[in-house]
Amino acid sequence: MTAVSALFDAPSGWTWLDPVAERAKAVADRVLPGGRVRALLHGRPAGHPAHPALAQLPIGTSVSALLLDAAAVLLPGGAVLGAPARGLTAVSAAAVAPTALAGWADYVHLHPDQQRTAIVHATGNALAATLWGLSLVAGRRARWLRTAGTLTAGAAGALGGHLAYRWAAGPHHAEHLLHLAGDGQEFSDVGALADLPEGSPAQRWIGDAPLCLLRSGNRVQGLVDTCSHLGGPLSQGEVRRTADGPAVVCPWHETAFRFADGAVLDGPASVPQPTVAVEVRDGRVLARVEGPPLPA
Repeated sequence: MTAVSALFDAPSGWTWLDPVAERAKAVADRVLPGGRVRALLHGRPAGHPAHPALAQLPIGTSVSALLLDAAAVLLPGGAVLGAPARGLTAVSAAAVAPTALAGWADYVHLHPDQQRTAIVHATGNALAATLWGLSLVAGRRARWLRTAGTLTAGAAGALGGHLAYRWAAGPHHAEHLLHLAGDGQEFSDVGALADLPEGSPAQRWIGDAPLCLLRSGNRVQGLVDTCSHLGGPLSQGEVRRTADGPAVVCPWHETAFRFADGAVLDGPASVPQPTVAVEVRDGRVLARVEGPPLPA
């Protein structure tokens, strides 16, 4: 492990942050709107988390302001660049609010080690926004406050990227199982129909890919068992009856996925669950992981 990696990893082990993290989780869950607004904050319409995409606006405008400030120092007559730099900083400060809302919506459903890192990430972003705000009312020190804010946001953003990629807060946790199951080429025998419980989810396997199967009489429906949100075992969840057929609720963070098409009905997941095609032949259950539709 390199020194830089160890530095980014460190907050995940700061257990002294847990009381703060728990309190922040409770407040965010209570204050943030639910329903369609919460789904929008999670990025469900786009099929991926909204927070990283929204972060591009404050990052892009603040870096642009930083470059204008550098040009103002280096170029003759560069003083005229102060006004556009100030305008870009105002956009940066204003863009923090929607970006933070999306981040807090995701934060509520993270694991404790991820939440510790997220608290440090959020604190850095709050400090950056404060510095940007102060620069808008400052005089000669405005340029230095803008620069300090942008550097702070850069460090916080780097930690956020580490949280997303190193600690997997946001990626699709079930996509790889389509390939482990053979890319949906052939049906596999996963057991006898009589061995499946009636009306309760059960785990079966295709190679190294776990399946969550639901039997209703002689009909069986299935999803990949690993939740796309953070990898929870769907076969340990509860079945919810809906107007469009049964759904399973992940026991970890309560995302509800519809068996018919893997659609997210509720909860923090932004990605539909890969589906499983199931046939019953001569009392045997044959399954094939279908996954999301691929472009032609």
